[in-house]
Amino acid sequence: MLTGDRVVLRPLRPSDVEPLWRARLDPLTWAQTTEAPLFPETLEAMQTRYAERGTGDDDPQFAVEVDGVLAGRAGLFGIDALARLGEVGITLLPEHRGQGLGQDVLRVLLRYAFRSRNLRRVHLQSLSSNERALGAYRAVGFVEEGRLREHAWVEGAYEDMVLMAVLRADWAG
Repeated sequence: MLTGDRVVLRPLRPSDVEPLWRARLDPLTWAQTTEAPLFPETLEAMQTRYAERGTGDDDPQFAVEVDGVLAGRAGLFGIDALARLGEVGITLLPEHRGQGLGQDVLRVLLRYAFRSRNLRRVHLQSLSSNERALGAYRAVGFVEEGRLREHAWVEGAYEDMVLMAVLRADWAG
């Protein structure tokens, strides 16, 4: 559906949910993708949640595919049609991390957000300890706008949450 240099963003399929569920249950992945405390979410609960995702244009969710293999998920959420902004989120499966795919996914999502959705601002949040992700965000044009100090409880300690954004006017796409 949407293509980058190495990735394809396509609609989520029911068969995508189980690998995403397994990755989500990793405590660090959980902490990086939600502010809720870790709990034993069942596969069935996640299947129900994902069956409802991506079906409307206000919460577009995509599977990330590389060479025909599921590599993660990505999407826009919290879209404000009046202010023309939205938040981006990506989760790569552990075996696909550290290969530069995150930057490719972000480039595709920004192109989609700015050209197809006519957004003017895209923002995100990341744990301050997630240095690999922060580097990827900076590489595609995100700028740190602020920091929520000791905002997230992760594996027994508080961590800062870094707030970043890119404006269409500054986007190099």
